[in-house]
Amino acid sequence: METTLYSLMEELMEKYKKLKIPNRFTLEEVENILKKKYLVIELDKKEFGDYEKISKCYSIQNEQILNNLFSAEEKISIFIMLEHLKKEIKLSTKDIDEIHAGRRINIILESENQYISSFTIQGISNKLVNELIVLKGIDSEKCTLENQEFLYYLQALLKAGYINNQ
Repeated sequence: METTLYSLMEELMEKYKKLKIPNRFTLEEVENILKKKYLVIELDKKEFGDYEKISKCYSIQNEQILNNLFSAEEKISIFIMLEHLKKEIKLSTKDIDEIHAGRRINIILESENQYISSFTIQGISNKLVNELIVLKGIDSEKCTLENQEFLYYLQALLKAGYINNQ
């Protein structure tokens, strides 16, 4: 079993090398990808807490994009939460916070120099988290199968659809 798993990881690493994507995307590249792929709207970073560390803030509000971002499990979680809020708090759907209702996801990027150093997502979407892990990137010297961080990065590439295991 271990040999099979190691072979799979070697195969994924070879696919990663063939991608020829940068190890780290610049903030400008990230912004272009987010605008094209997710139709993000840029937000004023002053709307958020410690905005001195924040480089860029975006919001995804397009219903079709959001629907594609949420897994079936995430959609069920949102539905359960909404039903609970309606019963317990007696709020109409209109009054429930957009993020909790799945009608909005905010993306907050922090950076060092021109690259993402950290990010926060307000809302739920594992697909988007994996996309941002890929866009944040990894230092080239860490790209070995013995490095746990690189293994998580490979997993994010797989889950975000940059590589496949077929």
